[in-house]
Amino acid sequence: MTLHLTAREFRIRYQAAFFGWLWALAPAVARFLVLGLVFSALVAGGGPDYLAELAVGVLAWNWFSAGVSASGRSAVDRRDLLGHPTLPREVVPAVSVLTDAFDYFAALPVLLLVVWLDTGTLPVTSVLLPTLLVLQGLLILGLGMAASVADVYWRDARLAVDLVLSLGFFVTPVFYTAQALADEGLAALASWNPMAGLISAQRQLLVEGVVPPVTDLLPLTAVCVVVFLSGWIVYRRHAPTFLDQL
Repeated sequence: MTLHLTAREFRIRYQAAFFGWLWALAPAVARFLVLGLVFSALVAGGGPDYLAELAVGVLAWNWFSAGVSASGRSAVDRRDLLGHPTLPREVVPAVSVLTDAFDYFAALPVLLLVVWLDTGTLPVTSVLLPTLLVLQGLLILGLGMAASVADVYWRDARLAVDLVLSLGFFVTPVFYTAQALADEGLAALASWNPMAGLISAQRQLLVEGVVPPVTDLLPLTAVCVVVFLSGWIVYRRHAPTFLDQL
């Protein structure tokens, strides 16, 4: 049921557009081209493999930002699904996250091509990328479910979430690396950002060709799982009252 609804949402999103699902590539490609031009050409501060690292960061952040925003609005925007008698209410935000994951996978071949062109190789460690994507999906869904509860009871919540996401783009190493942070305070702040850890780990797999250390993966996994479980508990507790509030 979840996959069926996700596939339907993906088709509906682009069925009226002339270029169809190619629009799934547009946000990531446009942001990549602008940032790549500014930081590798005008500022000349990219360094080796910068375009590959940028592509990894942009695509990961696009899914995170779109997924949290869409799932956070899902209870209000898709209230018709909440009343379905046989559909678990948790499916509603999950469909939003998975629909944006389809956008990620649509752009994934472009990402792999950029990595190959910029680094000259596509490391074998790339096959481990799905494990990190599962963690990222749990993180997005956990945050999205919590944001969805807030959106039902406080309609300003979606605006606050979008503001935090727009600011988060700059404090997350999307167009730079965590190692490039010279200020110790900023570096410490980035270490508490799970998306910073996920993007760094994805860059290690796709660009550097190394497996992230277990000492980095274990805390990252724990954070993603805890965020997911926390969001799920909050959502499950409040979901029965959603229709009353709406």
